[in-house]
Amino acid sequence: MKKFLPFTALLFLYFASVTGADLPPFSESHLSVPFYVTTITDEPEREIEIYPNPVTEGRLTITSSEYILSVQILNITGKIVFNQDYEPNTSTVVIELDKPEKGIYLVRIGFAGKVTHTEKIMVK
Repeated sequence: MKKFLPFTALLFLYFASVTGADLPPFSESHLSVPFYVTTITDEPEREIEIYPNPVTEGRLTITSSEYILSVQILNITGKIVFNQDYEPNTSTVVIELDKPEKGIYLVRIGFAGKVTHTEKIMVK
């Protein structure tokens, strides 16, 4: 078994060099072509305001340039502390949180077409 392992490694290196002999070197084939990342979105930018942030009295206002269909507020562990659906013609939402604990929360806003937007808020 000890003599078979080095022979297998040499055989592997031989076949790797033979099959890759017709390929150009790595530097010529991959590094000379520039690489660009392009993000294509068909969705228009929506203007969203969440205030006040930090929340101090349990009241939170959300305004958007598009209609808001739902709002969820999650604590840092992922537990949903607020969940509400709205009529399709709602662009401003006022949320009253009943005795919120201090900490960081995520506000998930749902729009038409199952599009969501998530923002971070702080409760003091």
